[in-house]
Amino acid sequence: MPILLHLRNLSLPGLAVVALAACNAPAPESAPAPTPTTPAPGNAATAPLAASEYFETLTEEAFTATPARLDVTIAQAREAATRDRRDLPADVTARIDQRLQEIATHRAAMARADLALSSVEAYRLFVSAGSKSEPVPVAVSLLDYAGFRYTADLKAQPARWDDAMAAADYAAAQWALISDRIGDPALKARFDAAVTGLKTATASRDTANALSIAGTELDLVDELEAWFTAHPAVPATGA
Repeated sequence: MPILLHLRNLSLPGLAVVALAACNAPAPESAPAPTPTTPAPGNAATAPLAASEYFETLTEEAFTATPARLDVTIAQAREAATRDRRDLPADVTARIDQRLQEIATHRAAMARADLALSSVEAYRLFVSAGSKSEPVPVAVSLLDYAGFRYTADLKAQPARWDDAMAAADYAAAQWALISDRIGDPALKARFDAAVTGLKTATASRDTANALSIAGTELDLVDELEAWFTAHPAVPATGA
C-alpha cells in the first residue's frame, strides 16, 4: 500500500457502477487474515495505523467477525478516518462520509457483503489519496482493492458476478500501469496469470476457482510491495 505493508491473508468505469447499483452494493467510484491485535488509534504503546489499514481489516473480517468484533473494528476505522481525512479535498471527504454511513447501515442490518464492499470503497479512497512519492506505487494498493472487492462479490449470496468481472477488469487496468516496471520475470508472469485467471474464473462462474485465484492475487500483491520496496524508482534528473 502507499506506505503500507499488507496485514494478512472509483469513478470506476460506468459498467462497474451499473453492476453494483443493480445488486444494491455501494456504487464504486472511479474512483488481512483477520488482525484481532490491531491497535486502537491513539494507543500510547504504538503508533496508530493509517485509516486504510483499518478499513482493510474491516473488509477482510466482514464475513466472519462477531458483531462485537465488528463494532470494535468499525469504531477503529471511523476514528482513524476522522484523523486522516483532515487534509483531503472536500469531495473526497464527502465520499468518505457516505461510506461510513453505509457501513453503519449495513452493520445494523448485518448485511455482511454490503458492509465489506462499503469498507473496501473507503479503503480505496484513502489509498488513492496517499503519497505518490512512496516506493510502492498506488496502483499496487489498488490491486489489493480489486482483489478484496472481487472476493467480497463472490462471498455475497448470491455471488455478484457482474461486479466481480468489473473488479477483475479494474485489476487488469491497474496491473497494466506498473507491469513494465517489474524486473522479476517470474513474479511478472505469475501476476499476469492471476489477472487473467480472475477473468476466466468469473466468465465460467466457478466460485471455488475464482476465490482461489483471488487469494493468489492478494498474496502476489504482497510480493509486489516487497519488490517495489527493494527496488525504489530512481528520480529523473534534469539535463
